[in-house]
Amino acid sequence: MKTRVFVILLLGSLSLSSFQEAEKDKGTFSATVDGKVFQLREDQLFRGLVMNKNGTIDGRVPARTVISATFNGPSYDMSQDRLFNETMQFEINYEADKTGEPVMYAVAMQYESGNYYSLKENSKLILTQFEWETDKKHFRISADFNCKLRSWGAPADGKKDITIKGKMSNIRVTVPSWITAKN
Repeated sequence: MKTRVFVILLLGSLSLSSFQEAEKDKGTFSATVDGKVFQLREDQLFRGLVMNKNGTIDGRVPARTVISATFNGPSYDMSQDRLFNETMQFEINYEADKTGEPVMYAVAMQYESGNYYSLKENSKLILTQFEWETDKKHFRISADFNCKLRSWGAPADGKKDITIKGKMSNIRVTVPSWITAKN
């Protein structure tokens, strides 16, 4: 009888600890837009990908390798069966193992039927964690951000600038093998 109770307790504690470990590995994201909570989709995965970005033809923006992460909000009908998906997208210059303010980053957002881009001079993003997983094919990042964004159609569209504030924690980023082979 004691052995059976011990086995049941042991199995229960192991399953609870694996559940807690899975929750820890899940990652989190929270943000406000002008003080209102940005609602995430129920099925949101907290993931990112390292990718190469082409430079501009005029050479003002060089080719670079970035961490790209997109966080999806609600979808709704605009009119005539056209869906609008609210999203926040982050592109952060990829520098292995580096925390602090990245050399280059950009934030874009689709929100309330508008498209927005970050104003570098009025924005701040700080990487607070960069931790490799044992497989060296993935790492986890955390960051705090406080950014001002402007509509792509400003000033003609009459949309005011918006401020987003928040944090991402323990976001799992995949590094494709062709990028790790170059580094």
